[in-house]
Amino acid sequence: MTDTPISKNPTAVKIGNRIKQARKMAGFETAAQLNEHLPDWSASRLGNYEAGISTPSPNDLERIAAITGSSPCWITFGIGPIRASSRDLQAIRHQNLSFLVNQFKTAPTRLRALLQSLGISHKKLNELIDNPFTAIQDRYARRCEKFLKKPRGWMDEQHVESDPLCMNFPPDLRELMSIYSELNETDRNKLLQIAKVFCDQGK
Repeated sequence: MTDTPISKNPTAVKIGNRIKQARKMAGFETAAQLNEHLPDWSASRLGNYEAGISTPSPNDLERIAAITGSSPCWITFGIGPIRASSRDLQAIRHQNLSFLVNQFKTAPTRLRALLQSLGISHKKLNELIDNPFTAIQDRYARRCEKFLKKPRGWMDEQHVESDPLCMNFPPDLRELMSIYSELNETDRNKLLQIAKVFCDQGK
């Protein structure tokens, strides 16, 4: 007789991944280290949350957010700043760089070109990825944007494609959000005005 695999809720898995990221960004290498600050929790409770086996209650999410210095809204929905502090910028840059490097794992030539453009070694890149507290300096962010042919400031904003939660959105909504995220402030306002015209016509 074989054990029946545990069926995980996709949303719980996404929340668990963000809890894990928040934990690491707060300097807790393991779930056990964070659990030391939650003495009334069982040893498996946090681990089950991170693995997506169970979904934390709002109160538990608030406790995790408070200890890790993260935004409860971001942990729950993947929306808004990751941190409610000056470290938000670094958190967003880290999220974007991690996403890009993960994509380039299947394209070694592309990854080498990125390293050359940034002017860093593979070891240095791993340091930036593995330790969220290692600052991704402005020069690296700007070089990365230039390499990707993205507008200045692209590395400093959260994007639809880098957050797994957005994969649950309808394709047309994801496309619209992606288009919006690529525009500058002036063009974003134009797009919003166009959208409002369509809304008014539908009333």
